[in-house]
Amino acid sequence: MPFVYRVFPLVKSAAPDEAGGPLYTPRQGGGRIDNPGIYSALYLSDRAEGAIAEAFGRFQEWTPAILEGSPSLPASVRALARYRLAEEAPVCDLNDPQQLLALGLRPSDVVSRDYTHTRAWARRIYEHGRWVGVRWWSYYDPRWTSMGLWDRSKLVLDGISPLRLDDEAVLQASRIIARRIVR
Repeated sequence: MPFVYRVFPLVKSAAPDEAGGPLYTPRQGGGRIDNPGIYSALYLSDRAEGAIAEAFGRFQEWTPAILEGSPSLPASVRALARYRLAEEAPVCDLNDPQQLLALGLRPSDVVSRDYTHTRAWARRIYEHGRWVGVRWWSYYDPRWTSMGLWDRSKLVLDGISPLRLDDEAVLQASRIIARRIVR
């Protein structure tokens, strides 16, 4: 997987690992594999469209307001970061039936909206110590891979671009997950 993507609130003056930077991991606790106090997860997608869908999919209409940055970062704008993930980076693939079997998981365990349950299997995978993170299929389109990395040492920033509603990746994501763009 040569490139992975993330939508985040960009502050142009922020250092990469500071709030508003492309490697900053926001406060944890609300995500599928979050285990605060044990590790922090940086959520990514194998496609720009997948990252956009994960970031904005909960909104039925996509307006300029969704591209505004975070309220806690007044000078921010939503941006798409592209990273290179080293080919040798061991990511636990939950789309592999053999891996699911080895971990004692079912596909329904992976896609469950019961985050207490998903965080429990994520912690077990983390505690194996073999992987830098875990990947599964996107809630919005199973052709896209979602991933959470707890070890970002094999991740290198490759580019950042502020998002616009007319970006091809935004238009493509909106078509695939049936969201209306309102300018």
